[in-house]
Amino acid sequence: VINGILTSPYRNLFNPENIFVSKDGGGAGNNWASGFAQGEKLHEELMDMIDREADNSESLEGFVLCHSIAGGTGSGMGSYLLEQLNDHFPK
Repeated sequence: VINGILTSPYRNLFNPENIFVSKDGGGAGNNWASGFAQGEKLHEELMDMIDREADNSESLEGFVLCHSIAGGTGSGMGSYLLEQLNDHFPK
């Protein structure tokens, strides 16, 4: 899906430095724990992207995170990112 977006007319809507595609390939096979563990493993790379955008913001108010809640990679990694955002950017 991401590669399709990057080659489509919509590619200019996104900063390519902020698009993350794992070098290891696909998802976690509908496994929340695997997605969470991948988030832990990729912590630095993911938080660097978030920090870069936050630092370029004039008045950061919050985040909107759309992620799966069905139990697969998206829900595990999304849960991990929500925890990290809460810790890294306290109210």
